[in-house]
Amino acid sequence: MSILDELSAFMETGRTDVARFLYSAPARYRVFSIKKRNGDDRQIAQPSATLKIMQRFVLDQKLAPLPVHAAASAYASGKSIRHNAEVHRSAKFILKLDFEQFFPSLTVRDWRNYVRSKQPAGIEEADGIHYERLLFWGGGGFTPEKLSIGAPTSPTISNILMYEFDSEVSRYAADVGASYTRYADDVTFSSDSHKDLVRLETLTTQYVKKLRSPKLTFNATKRGLYGPGEKKMVTGLLLTPTGGVSIGRDRKRLISAMMHRAVKGELDILQIGHLKGLLGFAVAAEPDFLARLRAKYGNAAVDQVMKTHLPPRLRQS
Repeated sequence: MSILDELSAFMETGRTDVARFLYSAPARYRVFSIKKRNGDDRQIAQPSATLKIMQRFVLDQKLAPLPVHAAASAYASGKSIRHNAEVHRSAKFILKLDFEQFFPSLTVRDWRNYVRSKQPAGIEEADGIHYERLLFWGGGGFTPEKLSIGAPTSPTISNILMYEFDSEVSRYAADVGASYTRYADDVTFSSDSHKDLVRLETLTTQYVKKLRSPKLTFNATKRGLYGPGEKKMVTGLLLTPTGGVSIGRDRKRLISAMMHRAVKGELDILQIGHLKGLLGFAVAAEPDFLARLRAKYGNAAVDQVMKTHLPPRLRQS
């Protein structure tokens, strides 16, 4: 069955109406910016409500079953930022690399190459243009171009398209007894040998330069190599000297101070939203700390923050 027929049945509308909608889908995004931690702007392109519904249908029915490499820790079932960090917690040395403009670097051409070469189950090549218009942002126009930060399908597509990269780099790491994970655009290697990590960096950088699809670039300013006695952070989590994983003392102090103010009614809705995000991070990364907060401030206070519903305009802030 054509994807048009499947979407028509799912949306309970005519096939022609679905085809007409998909023609303009690459332009059906609302674009805005949010500040990154370094002060730069990150461009978000959020699909319209109807397009997002269609994307989630395709995500569940078509994309979810496709192979993703075990080294890919982001957006993968049963994995989290904590899992990604734990792989590296016992190593003496950590090497961190970062892709520049990761999602926008993954293009409709890369998807087209993937479908043509892999012939993924459940996705017909004859439906190619419909998938392209459904899944890729047009950057303001009607022609599908690239993945957007904001579409529910982009994370899974990125993992699918990075399968060959993850496989090759995993082999490099295994050959020298090192560990490798990738959390979206964050690449992490770990080893007890400084020389092995330098060698892995050379091999990986050379491989990226040779790649024709996807065409990626490392951000040299975010490269980091850390050894014994140095602070080691992996996807925002601290690797402790005893081999543990923590959200870090400073973040714990901030969360505790904000919870204290929340209990006293001193936080506005935007600050509560910030605290809610921090608590969600703690749940995924260090659930024991959340248990201590519950013991100190009470379940009701913590639950009230975590269940706070933020207006859409504040969720984008």
